Amino acid sequence: MSSGNLLFLLVMLLGPVVSLSSSNWVICWVGMELSFLGAIPLMLSESNFMSLSKESVIKYFCVQALGSGLLLLGGVLLFMDYSITWVFELIFLASLFLKLGVFPLHFWVPSVAFGLSWGPMFILMVWQKIPSFAFLVNLVDGSSWVSALVLVIGGVSALVGALIGLNQSVVRPMLAGSSIAHTGWMCLGSVYGGLWIYFFLYSCSFGLLVFFLNESEDILIGLGILGLSGLPPFVTFVGKWMVMSSVLSSGVSVGYLLLPILSALLSLFFYLKFFYSFYLKTKFNAGGVKYSSFYALIFLSLTGVVGICLF
Repeated sequence: MSSGNLLFLLVMLLGPVVSLSSSNWVICWVGMELSFLGAIPLMLSESNFMSLSKESVIKYFCVQALGSGLLLLGGVLLFMDYSITWVFELIFLASLFLKLGVFPLHFWVPSVAFGLSWGPMFILMVWQKIPSFAFLVNLVDGSSWVSALVLVIGGVSALVGALIGLNQSVVRPMLAGSSIAHTGWMCLGSVYGGLWIYFFLYSCSFGLLVFFLNESEDILIGLGILGLSGLPPFVTFVGKWMVMSSVLSSGVSVGYLLLPILSALLSLFFYLKFFYSFYLKTKFNAGGVKYSSFYALIFLSLTGVVGICLF
């Protein structure tokens, strides 16, 4: 790694740390922008001079710049304590939805993900969401109507992400639809708890899948995709269980969970479709697989089992 890329990597890593450790919303916004500006050169450096990758990065830059401008505008108006605060809360919330890729502002996620390599995709779908979720948690804590809206939009986003994944035959747009669906679940967790556990477990599962995709191990890629589904043996089920238990223990209507549960059911179709496609491509010969699929299956399964026992 060159010295320039190392500098950008440090800026990208320290941006969310600044956002999470600050008590001033402006410094939180600055930390978010530091992470964003550090990620853009890293995503371009992984493009290998492919025009499609550069186009995706430019799309991502334009969308995130719009979201950052709306976030700054909404924050300035919201924290100046005007009387019509619901309008400014709506602007602030819309900017967060745009940066997170939540319905109805999810339009950019599949097209951007289609042209990215695996490393930048991990940056896009995991690391860059940390400051935005921190803002979202603080916003829903201070407004009851925003909490109700986030619950509804989170459920719809989970369903829309599942429908997007059903229509895909390529891995990258499918992972984009999966990210939209998981982000919808995380929106539910941001209101009643379980967000950061879910985010951590999703990050681990997605990072493991990215590692297998880089290594081009078909059987392990299939297991990694199946691990994102949230089936009970796998670790992401613990995150969904935590979110559902938090929502149910809060005493709100069970109707808020109908759309996320339906989306989890629909998501199984494309997760299983891609699992079978990678499984059937696998060549089982002596030395054909670098890493033991048996150990990977035990890891993905037992982590979920242990998590269920703990929580």
